[in-house]
Amino acid sequence: MKTLPAISLWTALAIAAMPAAQAQSGAYPTRPIKMVVGWSPGGATDLLARMVSTELSAQLGQQVVVDNRPGANGTIGHGQVAAAPADGYTLILATNSTYAIAEHLYKSLPYRHERDFAPISLLASSPLILAVRPTLEAGGVKELLALARKQPGRLNIASGGNGSTSHLAAELFMSQTGISMVHVPYKGGGPANNAVAAGEVDAAFLDLGVALPFASAGRLKAIAVTGAARSPLLPEVPTVGESGVPSFESTTNFALFAPAGTPRPIIDRLHQAVHKVLAGNDLRDRLRRQGVEIVDGSPDELRRAASAESAKWARIISERRIVLD
Repeated sequence: MKTLPAISLWTALAIAAMPAAQAQSGAYPTRPIKMVVGWSPGGATDLLARMVSTELSAQLGQQVVVDNRPGANGTIGHGQVAAAPADGYTLILATNSTYAIAEHLYKSLPYRHERDFAPISLLASSPLILAVRPTLEAGGVKELLALARKQPGRLNIASGGNGSTSHLAAELFMSQTGISMVHVPYKGGGPANNAVAAGEVDAAFLDLGVALPFASAGRLKAIAVTGAARSPLLPEVPTVGESGVPSFESTTNFALFAPAGTPRPIIDRLHQAVHKVLAGNDLRDRLRRQGVEIVDGSPDELRRAASAESAKWARIISERRIVLD
């Protein structure tokens, strides 16, 4: 009789430990997974999340549900995932604006990315377009630089908002070329795109997928792309690097993370599933039509890439004295 309480205690502990043991032994996932997106429905990050989640659901045998948590340049959703249980059932599809840039802009953020998140996989990358209004007498980067140097502080450059990737691309461009342009922030990439097309502003770094129809219709001039190579969608448009600023590169990068402390077997299971999803030609073709290229990478590769990007943008933000709170 004296041994019964001990038996009951060990039985209870074993039952309580079963979910974690099952997850780490390969039973994961056993219920739906939430994929948080820190932006509103309809944007590039949301569209990518919905494409990936559909394919990932099939690979994992459980539904992966996109959960939009917009606000504060994506940092609200990021903070909520940082505080979520590290059990593999809450993930975030993030961009470099939240995993490499935000903590250098917002000193009061409740999280630090490297400390509070576990990398799962690189997903994709998309260049920006350096575009100018149709009537600006600049058919390329060299002409734009000549105008800016002739009239320092007179030209302006729009962005999708303070702290956005388009804003940081503009600051990087001014830093590396030594020119001065007036930054004009808009509430999103769409309004910034429309402002360039309407001639309200002189230039902007714009999302490729959003700006491409305007460039094709002649409503704005695409004078360069910001990636390391030319875009297949605009093969005649040179990179900024080709155009006389050899060290310039600025892309929107997408990656998948879990809360820190998520067991490595779960991370590996998720990465394996994502790898299979990204290998599909259908997804690759659909993304390419939007100007997005798949960039598959392991958890360790993502960790190194995120750390390098964070250091790069920290230097620019400090040099340009950009603080948002």
